[in-house]
Amino acid sequence: MQAAVAASIVLLGCSPASAQAYERSGAHFSVKFQGPADEAIAYRAVEILEAAYYRIGAALNVYPTKPIEVVLHTLEQFRDITQAPSWSAGVFDGRIRVPVKGAESTPEQLTEVLSHELTHAIVATVAGSEAPAWLHEGLAGVMEQSGPADELAYLARRPERVPLSALSDSFREIPPEAVGLAYAESAYAVKRLIDLRGVASVVELLRALHSGVPFENAFQAQSGLRFQDFDAMVTR
Repeated sequence: MQAAVAASIVLLGCSPASAQAYERSGAHFSVKFQGPADEAIAYRAVEILEAAYYRIGAALNVYPTKPIEVVLHTLEQFRDITQAPSWSAGVFDGRIRVPVKGAESTPEQLTEVLSHELTHAIVATVAGSEAPAWLHEGLAGVMEQSGPADELAYLARRPERVPLSALSDSFREIPPEAVGLAYAESAYAVKRLIDLRGVASVVELLRALHSGVPFENAFQAQSGLRFQDFDAMVTR
């Protein structure tokens, strides 16, 4: 995905009721939508999500513990319900929420966004709300259908860097001009961590955080590096 265009945010503990009247279900997902005009997109969303369920679940060796509800909103509904910034193309708040606008004309972006949001759902299953934003968003970027290629290319074009320690909180408050860099750095950092220690170490880090282990202790135990040293390595 283009980091500054198809980015998303994760909002745990915020799950307002949906007014959607129609539903299309798969084995692991229930997609709610506004009306018959959106049925084809809902059907496609179920197909994308079911494929991503097995692809991402197998990569992480983690699967969601219960069916996931997905809501296709009008753009106005999406902004009103989620209060997401204008750059956001999706939100996970206990449900996956995606604006329908543009989904028919950009099916590749729909695949990327739904894969990204499903990863957020899986991370929430493993870590609850304990993962820092860069780890949450970085893993979601790596697990997109196309992987982190766009983010890495974006990072290669930008000379500036931000410490990962400054990217621990939700990205929703980041200035729009800095959003692309935040997502690109996060994806790069998670990719480096996976390259160094394997994806299983990232999952174990998430589990350790959920069990209450302080982040820096959990990070060093799973990576073999102090977080300060890793932060310097990936942002220099």
